[in-house]
Formats: sequence, C-alpha cells, structure tokens
Amino acid sequence: MDSLHQDLHDVLPEANPEGSQPPDAAGNRSARSECCWKCRASATPGGKLRYCGRCKQMPYCSKQCAEEDWAQHKLACANLRQGKEGARAVHEAQGGRKKGFTQEMHGTIDWFNGVPGLSNEIVLLAWKYRRTSPYILASTHESDDDGSDITIQTMQRSFWEDDPRFLDNFTISQRYGLRQTFDDPSFRADKEYVSAFRVVKNDHQDKPNIVVQTTCSFGQSRVILGVKIVEALTSATRAEDLADAFAWYETFYPSYMAQGMVQYVRHRAMSLHGSTTPQGSVPVPSRGLNNEVAYRIMYALVLEFDICLTGLRGAAHLNGREGVISGEDPMNDERWKARLDDGTCVSVKAVNFVHLRRGDYKRSPS
Repeated sequence: MDSLHQDLHDVLPEANPEGSQPPDAAGNRSARSECCWKCRASATPGGKLRYCGRCKQMPYCSKQCAEEDWAQHKLACANLRQGKEGARAVHEAQGGRKKGFTQEMHGTIDWFNGVPGLSNEIVLLAWKYRRTSPYILASTHESDDDGSDITIQTMQRSFWEDDPRFLDNFTISQRYGLRQTFDDPSFRADKEYVSAFRVVKNDHQDKPNIVVQTTCSFGQSRVILGVKIVEALTSATRAEDLADAFAWYETFYPSYMAQGMVQYVRHRAMSLHGSTTPQGSVPVPSRGLNNEVAYRIMYALVLEFDICLTGLRGAAHLNGREGVISGEDPMNDERWKARLDDGTCVSVKAVNFVHLRRGDYKRSPS
C-alpha cells in the first residue's frame, strides 16, 4: 500500500456515517448541488436552495443550516470565491460574455460531475499526491458527449509553480491564483484539494475555452475509505476487513440496498466459499470471498479492478497474465469475467486472481 492509506485518521473523523449519501461518491458537491450542504435536505416544493452570500457556491436550505456549517465552510469559502473570480476574469479576457459566465460555469461542473467515476478518480489522485500541492485538471473538448475523451493531468507544485510549460495553456493570473490558494493559512492539504475542469473549443475561435477551478474537501470522502478497505481485503484474510466492508456498504448505499448487498455476500459466502458462520455474523474470510467483496466496492465507485491471474491448472499458461475484472459471468455464478491486457476475455473463479495496484486508480470505461 502507498500513501493512500497514510494519515487516514485525518479524514475519517469528519465523515458522517449517519448522514445521507452525498451527490457523488467522492463527497464533492458542486455549485449546482440539489440538496442542502449541511443537512442534505432537498428544496421544498416551490422553494429553492440559497447559496452562501460570500462565495455564492455552497447551497443551504435555511439560514440555520448555513450558520451551523459556517465553522467548517469558512475554511474553504475564501478560496472558492477567489477561484470563481479568477475564472470569471479569464473567461472575460478570452472574449466570453460576463452575463453568461455563472450559468456556463455551473453547466460545466454539472457535466463533469455526471461522468461516472470521474470525481472518484480525481479525489484519489488528489489524496495520493496531496503533499506536493497538486493541481488536478480534467480536460475534454466540446464535442465529447459521454466523457470518453476526458484526460486527467496531475500537475504538482514543482510544475505549475516553476515550469514555463504551464503557461502554454494557463495564464500568469491562474498561476498566481493557485499560489494564493495553496499558501492561504486556512488551506489544509490533508483536508482540501484543488481541481479544475476544462472544455477546449479549438474549432470555434470566437468562443473561449472554459476553465472552472474548484476547491473540494476530503472530509466526507467515502472513496478513500473504500479503497483502503479494498487494499486491506486483498492483502490479507481478516474478519475485521469484511466487517469494515459491510459498514462501508451501509454508509455508501441507501439502507435497503446495503442490507441486500450484505445478505447477498453472506449467501455467496455460504454457498460458494464454505463459510459456516451463523446468520447475521461476519463470514469467514477467504481470498475468493474477499476478492468478490473488494470488487463490489470498486464497482460501486466505478473504478477499474486490476488483477493478475494465479493458481490456474487447466489453463496454466494464463497464470501471471494481467487485466481487469469486468463483472460476474452470467453463465456461471461461480466465475468472473476478466479482460486481459491483450483483449482476451476469460472466465475464472474469484480464488484465481489477485488484486494489483498498477499505478493510479482509473475509472471504469462506460
């Protein structure tokens, strides 16, 4: 395991296991969130959410919720406001209309947040490289309808601070804005990260590129915790790791879905993996069962589950081959479909693969 799980105690105390599911699994909430940042309540019929009067980005259902959240929100409020003002200045400098800036910015954030797994990939990159003040940039072009052409760059401070190539696509004012954000005494690298979304409009010289910068919080991220549990499940066979996975399901899914998921895992533990533990208790862990539980966490986060084949007898020549698990085999409930790196698809039992870390975690293709 690497720095993903280091200092995780800095994040977990802020998570709210009893709270509702956040708009995306990473815990990020955009300026167009459909529910209150504090209590997660939706706007009342005929009513609307109101935004923080300072940054104009965090939504609340009432003055009470805004006041109760201020102690936490004030840590990021100034950065959010500066980021928005800087983006507006760049937008206008490129010829964009002042009147349509906010609507275009909100639409851009909404679109990127709607790409499955993207926000989770970003938060994991930001967490992994948080000690080097990374700037995470997701870019695409305006003809990208489904997010399949999105690329992600992780620009650590040594690059965006000193490398002249940064200015090939960004302005001096944007660099200055990043310095202000990361050097602000209220900014905590173990609590917050900076990301940006860019839509390139090279085919329309009269229309400016869109760059929207956001400051997000690690505080309620279920992604980091989920990946930590996956790494624990696939590196050992301890009952406490399965218990952690069950608890994660309960915080990630609505209660009825979490209960169904736990019951399904217990059923497979008994019918396929030989667990004889009493109903309602944590099953006896095994490599096969742990692999299945770990995969389901990654599936929920829309992240690829990289594996290496091992222990095969009838197809021993495949041992050592790498790829990704693409789902359960619909023809055989004991087996899983694996897509190998050369494009070959095979069906294997859960005991015949091990989870690999191959660089950074990536979102699953749609």
